[in-house]
Amino acid sequence: MDSSFLKTVGVVLWWGEGSKSRPDKRWKNSVSYPIEMTNNEPLVIQIFLRYIREIIDIPEDRIKLQLQIHENDNKVELENFWSNITGIPLSRFNKTIVRPVGNKPGKTKGTCKIRCYDKVFYGKIESDLQEVKDRLSGCGAVG
Repeated sequence: MDSSFLKTVGVVLWWGEGSKSRPDKRWKNSVSYPIEMTNNEPLVIQIFLRYIREIIDIPEDRIKLQLQIHENDNKVELENFWSNITGIPLSRFNKTIVRPVGNKPGKTKGTCKIRCYDKVFYGKIESDLQEVKDRLSGCGAVG
């Protein structure tokens, strides 16, 4: 996958699935700049990780992961699955969230959230997104 295509796909994934900046309620006049993307599809997570690693150049030690699973899921198995898929060691996992049994027991591998907080890197992603929006606007795709 060439870098231009990776950049476009990565930022569009974030545009659709990612967390956006918002006021941080813990401090007055403060804003949070989350670089987060949540999905249960391994390929989507892998592509987003390639984007933030290769295009945005976020240092590996800044990238964290959090899982959301159901109480009847095998926590150790799923944490190891996502660690292998993402290349993120278990030591950089935030606490796994365990929810009550869902509607599809055993049919998913949980939901994976990639996390990093950094205003500068967030600005790079917003810049990439604006570039995509400008290109879409120029071809009549958006008004």
